[in-house]
Amino acid sequence: MITIKQLASLAKVSPSTVVNVLHGRSEKVKEETFKRVQKVICEAEYTPNMGGRLLKNSESRIIGVIITWARRDDENIVQDPFFGEIIGALENEIRSRGYFMMLYISENAAECINMAKSWLVDGLIVMGGLPDDCSLFLRKMNMPLVFIDAFFHNDGLPYVNVGLEDRRGAFLMTEYLIKKGHSRIAFVVDGDPPIGSGQERLFGFHDAMKQYNLPVSNSNCISVSYKLNERHAFYKKFSKSKMNDYSALFFFSDFYAMDAITFLTDIGFKIPDDISICGFDNNIFASHCRPRLCTVCQSVSEKAVHAITQLFKLIKKEPLENRIIRLDVSLFEGKSVKNLSKNN
Repeated sequence: MITIKQLASLAKVSPSTVVNVLHGRSEKVKEETFKRVQKVICEAEYTPNMGGRLLKNSESRIIGVIITWARRDDENIVQDPFFGEIIGALENEIRSRGYFMMLYISENAAECINMAKSWLVDGLIVMGGLPDDCSLFLRKMNMPLVFIDAFFHNDGLPYVNVGLEDRRGAFLMTEYLIKKGHSRIAFVVDGDPPIGSGQERLFGFHDAMKQYNLPVSNSNCISVSYKLNERHAFYKKFSKSKMNDYSALFFFSDFYAMDAITFLTDIGFKIPDDISICGFDNNIFASHCRPRLCTVCQSVSEKAVHAITQLFKLIKKEPLENRIIRLDVSLFEGKSVKNLSKNN
């Protein structure tokens, strides 16, 4: 197999330049030289010996990405557009820095910690951790660590988290519905009681309802199953007995909003004439939904960029300007909400 010294000779550069190109350190190599060396590496079909590099150096150039999510028999996590998009964005950011991504999915925090330690990853991104899990990661992991959309106990442990203004986003959507003339609104969420971002969005829903002097009770928070058959069975029963109790359903994610629109349309309901539906995320499902889904917009890719930027500052021991980042949200009106105020 061709060596780095031989690659350097072919490209007419030093071995250190070849190493910089292999590691993606574009800031250390002129653009023209960088492209020329890349071309030589590609033509030579050079494959770095990662095992040898790991033994020789104290770094693996692997960034671990952990999703603390319970495996479900009838649901694959990457089927959810949110996770598919953020995994792709994280991989792109990690690769652009000359590192490699290792993805691990488990609801068992201790299992995730053992995996990260055994592979000697250089840094760790943890997505969606609940308070107990986050505390365990912080206590057990002696390495650069950044959370995405995580929730914490107030236990004094320092952490870095990139999240979203979930509560504000839900408030804005609920306020929008109210200003469109809706007062009989239900918030629909996966989980009873909801946790994490679902709980924060429920709080935002309650904030708006209270601000506009509308009742808040168990009847306007509806929990649905993650299992498709159970969820659709619930919608069928709900459509016959409870649908008239509400003028609008606010789903905690576009994934569930789109599924409800499809199911209800198939059994004869017209959206938004019979009932208004809105979601949260503005993902690819929302853009393909007809009528176009009214939703709360977030930039999933921006979360990935911020998280990796923070992580590499920790890896390089650079100061952090902000340890807690909460990205802003906005509304996309769409066509799935009926304006009832025009009829008053």
